[in-house]
Amino acid sequence: MNISGHNHRIEYTTNVFLNAGADTAEVRDWKEKLISIAEQIPVQTDTLKPLIQFLVATISPAKIYMLRHNGTAATGGFIDLLIVISGKNNVPFTEIEPILEIAYLKDQRVSCSLHSEGNIIEGLRNGHIFYSLNCIPENLVYDDKTTVYPSTTPDAMREMIQRVREQFMFNFKKAVAFNESAAFLHENNPSHIIGFLLHQAVELTYRGILQSLNGYDKRTHEIRSLKKHVRRCTPQLNNIFTDDTDEEKRLLDILENAYLKARYDNQYNIPDDDLSKLFDKVIRLQEAAKKIVEEKTS
Repeated sequence: MNISGHNHRIEYTTNVFLNAGADTAEVRDWKEKLISIAEQIPVQTDTLKPLIQFLVATISPAKIYMLRHNGTAATGGFIDLLIVISGKNNVPFTEIEPILEIAYLKDQRVSCSLHSEGNIIEGLRNGHIFYSLNCIPENLVYDDKTTVYPSTTPDAMREMIQRVREQFMFNFKKAVAFNESAAFLHENNPSHIIGFLLHQAVELTYRGILQSLNGYDKRTHEIRSLKKHVRRCTPQLNNIFTDDTDEEKRLLDILENAYLKARYDNQYNIPDDDLSKLFDKVIRLQEAAKKIVEEKTS
């Protein structure tokens, strides 16, 4: 932080409350643990030091990786903490998740996710796209130094890249076909089903990204749900269907509703002006998705 032209290091205090009758050794152990945690946190993550201290003290993770995504919270800018839980920790994730909610209090700028250490180690060995690109030393902000994780081998990386390309194109070709069909009907034989076709073009684009770049298939027809999951691997895609103003929410509502109404509501109709806006967004979304995958696999 800069004040009157002078640089000042920001200091933080973490308070830990123990029972009045707590053993002196217990208090000392807590103090030493928090100091040890603070010493491991890189300087560039100073603003998150209290949060990381809290997470380490309450959850005892094996490692924490931090992903920074530029932009605003509304369009995908946020900090993502990947919290790795050791296989020796027998506490179910469902019991840990409430702690995460306390930690960031639903702040859109920070999100936390739990990951099994065994899954990450296996993913790094086998070339899991998300773990191989993100669980790297440069992103490490806490390490209990119990286990050294492997690096993805060059052979596994080559196989991963080929697999990502094929997996994405499988879904992407279908997404493009839905958009082209919608455009053909719009030009030659206007139909209520155009909205449904556009919805499928968007859904399959998002799911193609999730499956190829996140190694995860979210089986849902809700675009907003897919946007939430896509934010972790390609937040820039959410700059198109932003959902951050009344107008953007209205357009996304039209697209969401089209999945059912375009097929079952005889009175359903999307005005040409709104269709034009949706067509433009779908094209931009698909072009951006294809470019992102090409860049990540080049």
